[in-house]
Amino acid sequence: MSNTATATLARAARRGVTLIEAILFISIALGLIVGGIVFYNQANTASTTNDAARNINAMASEIRSLYNDRADFDGLDAQTLIRAGAIPANLVNGTTINNEFAGGSYTVGEDPANANQFFIQSNAIPDSVCSRLGVFTGTQGIAGTGIASIQAFNAATPSVAVGTAFTGAPDDAATKCAADGAVALRFIFTR
Repeated sequence: MSNTATATLARAARRGVTLIEAILFISIALGLIVGGIVFYNQANTASTTNDAARNINAMASEIRSLYNDRADFDGLDAQTLIRAGAIPANLVNGTTINNEFAGGSYTVGEDPANANQFFIQSNAIPDSVCSRLGVFTGTQGIAGTGIASIQAFNAATPSVAVGTAFTGAPDDAATKCAADGAVALRFIFTR
């Protein structure tokens, strides 16, 4: 074989390796980008879930403190808590309490089924957060202590009868949040 033919084959071999290297580099880069996006979304969901849990727990503590000397939770509503300064300023929007999710809000009140209990309901919750917030053991969960029950609703202003009660197990919360198309979680707290 002549030197020219050998040089041509060598250049062709180098060009092929370069093309393979380029494809490999692009594949690795795309994998890193996709992995970064997935990691960011998971971290964002975890952060939002923790913020929601912290705010629900803080509101429950404030409600217990405000209603400590009363027999029931009659008259409990968002305006009462806002006037008492019991809601973090970043959540207050006039007479409503915004939650951590776009277009969502909190509602509070006396539990219709038991005057010795109160509820904090968070509306417009994504499924990924719903399934994390809906987990509790006994009376304790990510949203605090003294949890009597957690219910998922598929409407922003549900009636008490349509709520699906959680058992507290992680797989139950994930199943009910997805199956019900839940957009609201109602946390019912005891004193």
